[in-house]
Amino acid sequence: MREEIYPFREAASGSFGLHFELAGKSFCDGTYRIVRPRSTVSSIEYIIRGRGTVIIDSREFYPKAGDTYFLHQGHDHLYYSDKDDPWIKIWVNVRGDLLTDLIRRYGLEGCYHIPDFYSMNYLQQIVHNAQTNDGNSVLNCTLTVHELLFKLSEHLRPPVVQSDAMKLKAYLDHRVAENVSLAELAALIGKSESQTIRLFKRQYGVTPYHYHLQLKLEFAQKLLRSTGMPVREVASHLSFADEFYFSNLFKKKLGMSPNHFRKAK
Repeated sequence: MREEIYPFREAASGSFGLHFELAGKSFCDGTYRIVRPRSTVSSIEYIIRGRGTVIIDSREFYPKAGDTYFLHQGHDHLYYSDKDDPWIKIWVNVRGDLLTDLIRRYGLEGCYHIPDFYSMNYLQQIVHNAQTNDGNSVLNCTLTVHELLFKLSEHLRPPVVQSDAMKLKAYLDHRVAENVSLAELAALIGKSESQTIRLFKRQYGVTPYHYHLQLKLEFAQKLLRSTGMPVREVASHLSFADEFYFSNLFKKKLGMSPNHFRKAK
């Protein structure tokens, strides 16, 4: 049994709404067994090799190579590796209100064992940041977890035939932190810019620009409530031109400045 375990700096681990405790890689043997009654952390783990058993609140699963399992905080965790074909896995332990909010937002309550979901690249990024443990590590890991959960929700969503408006919405939903031009959206569905605005507004009641802006402001509120990220970093992360433009727009839409919003939370 061998493990490579990297702790996060305690002082910084919760500054962006998620408390990262440990990340690492486990080379299990037949003695590997973890028990966490009413666990205070969530574990996201990807099985590189082997098989084993996971029990969460008496529900039993059998993750194998290529699977991801996601154990939520506040539940009973019991998991162990198969004696004859033990796990090699990569993982992170994390907790926090922002994680609970993201699980709810992406409809992942009750999602514990995800067969054939490749999360290794995300977890490798988190382990790398835990190893470097510099001033940007926790922010980088927070963004990585957000992207991982979004991709997980997409993986679990039943395939549907998307309308052009649905394609545009999904494209914008996945690019909250980016600036997306109308020309880019029009090219995505092969329509003119005026047609793109018209068909999106017909289905969702607002233009693509105003829908995307609302997404940005909603996520800005989450960051202001759940993290200690400075206003200028919130503005930069969401690709606003500068802190002053963001603050003025935020106040215009919500009736108070970002700093007043944070103090009133």
